[in-house]
Amino acid sequence: MADLNQDLYMIIFKVIEVFVYLFCAITIYRKKRGYILNRTYFIALSGWVVYILLDAILFPIGHIELFSFGYISVNSGLATIPMIANILRDIAVAAGGVLAFGFLYASIIIRFGEARAKEKRTLLIMLGGYFLLVIPTIIFDQIIKEINLNPVTVHTQFNIPSAIMILAQIIVYFIGVYELFVIYRKISDKNEKRRILFFILGVIIIAIGVLFFVIIGLVNLEGSAFITGPIGHIIWILAPIFILIGIKRTE
Repeated sequence: MADLNQDLYMIIFKVIEVFVYLFCAITIYRKKRGYILNRTYFIALSGWVVYILLDAILFPIGHIELFSFGYISVNSGLATIPMIANILRDIAVAAGGVLAFGFLYASIIIRFGEARAKEKRTLLIMLGGYFLLVIPTIIFDQIIKEINLNPVTVHTQFNIPSAIMILAQIIVYFIGVYELFVIYRKISDKNEKRRILFFILGVIIIAIGVLFFVIIGLVNLEGSAFITGPIGHIIWILAPIFILIGIKRTE
């Protein structure tokens, strides 16, 4: 949980993250614009750009906006459900899901090839999985403002459905890791193995970042956002860098 000052402070690190992801996405796309793997990573990383950009502004907005979807009882006190903040959160969640399934789809391209990845069955599975993850997350994920606290805090409400959705997201990332690890074990060329390893690291780091914020939320380290927030986003910043290195090794 963070107060307004902490949320404003975190904008600095989130903006840095946005620029790193955007730079890596554009660089990857420009290298081989017609190659499906490059386009997939470009779309995936662009989805995260949207997610972090909205995440940077929705919490401060939640502190100051006057509109809400009503009140709920939290920790023996009242909390509001900021309207604009939650709408932005829904869009952010949809964009964040693009990264998860983009990374998974990229793993399928690397393991099975472009032809298999373009099959209708594969595309339907990817789209179906995306909507199965994103729609419930949008429904159950909620930004609340605890007005009974001093200072007032705005944060994501943690509940059992949201925990299940987070777990599902992590599983998606590790399915992608599994697909890459299978091909990593099969190939013998050292340069190719290093390339796949960078892709694996990129996916794992995103999952580690998600787990990090989940653990911080469960432990409820109040007042530690000035430290834990930057650490979490620094972890996430490493992911596109590894992906970019992996792409460069194809040339």
